[in-house]
Amino acid sequence: MNAEEVIKLLDLKPLPGEGGWFRETWCSEATVSHPVHGKSRPLGTCILYLLRRGECSKLHRLPGPEVYFFQGGAPLELLILDEVGFEAGRRVVLGPIGHPGAVQQVVVPGGAVQGSRVAEGGAWSLVGTAMAPGFDFADWNRPDTRELACRYSDWAEWIRQLA
Repeated sequence: MNAEEVIKLLDLKPLPGEGGWFRETWCSEATVSHPVHGKSRPLGTCILYLLRRGECSKLHRLPGPEVYFFQGGAPLELLILDEVGFEAGRRVVLGPIGHPGAVQQVVVPGGAVQGSRVAEGGAWSLVGTAMAPGFDFADWNRPDTRELACRYSDWAEWIRQLA
């Protein structure tokens, strides 16, 4: 299948602000007070998320952890800049079992800056993500990418590409 067929089959829509294609697959009816900012949020949410070659998930920060699950297509390269545990940043490849260096799931800590792109040579990548407390567009935060490029100089080029 090509990306357009997957987008149509899964009824994915453009993801505002971030880029890529998504569909929320679950949103808890139960709510909880978010431990970071105290606002009411769904207990949990899940989405499907697809990037095509040349598209990226723009760098952003969320207050809570986000768990990624590889679903199909080409591997996805994820950049995580986390002041708490990974001061130098880290690159994670989400991909199929057997792909060199790939994992099938990863947790992005709350407060970390994250962005992603399809691995070189790939046409598209599909992942699922889950958050608890759940995602709310009001929580999506775009960091100052110039500041990030200075602070994480080893990742400056990639930061500019995901800006």
